[in-house]
Amino acid sequence: MTPEHLVEILLDADSIRRRVVALGGEISSEFEGEDLCIMPVLDGGMIFAADLIREIKLPLTLLPIKASSYGTATTSSGTVSLPWGIPTAVQCKKILLVDDILDTGKTFEILNSELLSAGATSVHTCALLRKESSNHLKADYIGFDIPDQFVVGYGLDLAGKYRNLPCIGIPRNL
Repeated sequence: MTPEHLVEILLDADSIRRRVVALGGEISSEFEGEDLCIMPVLDGGMIFAADLIREIKLPLTLLPIKASSYGTATTSSGTVSLPWGIPTAVQCKKILLVDDILDTGKTFEILNSELLSAGATSVHTCALLRKESSNHLKADYIGFDIPDQFVVGYGLDLAGKYRNLPCIGIPRNL
């Protein structure tokens, strides 16, 4: 799987790397002296979260959570599945949810509510991408705003494929 599988590259690997370094610095500054728990939203947020935590210059804990709203489709189903449930280890933790894309906002909305109900002290959000039509949706940290296109690469997939591309682009075979 290579960039030849893409109609267009929206973000190259260098642009992504520079933004991840900047986000890591922002998060490190904001949470300095605090006990932070990073919660990658699997599967899509895994690649971004792995790079991001290496740029956060704080002691932190890592607690992944599985959530899905796309399945094998190219648009959100409108519902969020939490197959692993909410871990009890979130009690009394300051959580930073890290996800690949902010599209409908449902994943962050559901997880925020569920995590606070499970005893997290606060929930903050970080998304690598936010679609143009979702500009009204807020996250504490946004990597890039992108056009309203279905994208793959750097953790984002099409029916499980293309997550390993080092860039983000529009797939050729939709």
